[in-house]
Amino acid sequence: MQHLLPLIAAVGALGTPQTGIATTAPVLVSTCSVTDLYNPATNPEFGSNISYRTLQLTFQNTDESAATLVTFDVTHDGTHTKVIDRGRFTRGVPIEHIFGDFTGTYGSSDAQCTVTAITFADGRKWTAPVNIGGTSTARDPRADRTFHPDYSKALTVDQMTRAWQNELDRINPPVVTGGG
Repeated sequence: MQHLLPLIAAVGALGTPQTGIATTAPVLVSTCSVTDLYNPATNPEFGSNISYRTLQLTFQNTDESAATLVTFDVTHDGTHTKVIDRGRFTRGVPIEHIFGDFTGTYGSSDAQCTVTAITFADGRKWTAPVNIGGTSTARDPRADRTFHPDYSKALTVDQMTRAWQNELDRINPPVVTGGG
């Protein structure tokens, strides 16, 4: 009987919903649109118009703590683009940013912006859960396949030139003549 009471308490704790795990983003997106701007100075007599693509993004922090970094997944015409906004975003203040030279395919479908990660000023981090088979699981940070080069160990131009010259000398040794 003495072991039964802790077992009942443990089973009851498993059945209660967990608090502190946010499944919805503490940042709300109100505007997400991709616009093609055309330069009126370039007219058809000089060739085709040159367009400049921009992303207009308006969002609002709903958490008590200020957000310092918000990552969005922007989907436009089937293309996913990762947009990172850094700053100090306090609760209830609408943040409107226009990102110039936005990349992606050209088309007419609407853009969709989804919050994927947030870093708060108090050090907390929120990551959007991934919906797999109808159940939400935490996003795997290893799934980010973005290339982040580390230039701290890169060779100087002189070192690279000598390395290439050594390789060329190894493949095609210099011709040595003489000797009598």
